[in-house]
Amino acid sequence: MTTHRAGHFYIDETCIGCGACDEMCPGKVDAVQAITGDFRGRFKIILEDCIDCGFCVPVCPVACIHDARKEGVVEGEGGYMRIKELQAWAETLKTPET
Repeated sequence: MTTHRAGHFYIDETCIGCGACDEMCPGKVDAVQAITGDFRGRFKIILEDCIDCGFCVPVCPVACIHDARKEGVVEGEGGYMRIKELQAWAETLKTPET
């Protein structure tokens, strides 16, 4: 039986879409992705792919990348409420396929 853990880093709404985090994410990991259809070009972290290396945090010019473990954003069995809220928000920004 394999258990899958999710990463702990998340990008908040203040992201300016510079892409520095995407450049720092290790190549084989590629956990940082642009939000499809977002007019600002903002990014999100795919929790299931994130390995918690933290390389993205110091390169963010607006300090919008956070570690939920340090902020105490915890719910239930280790799920992170704020991260899930932000991922749901990012999904709402997708442009419908035509």
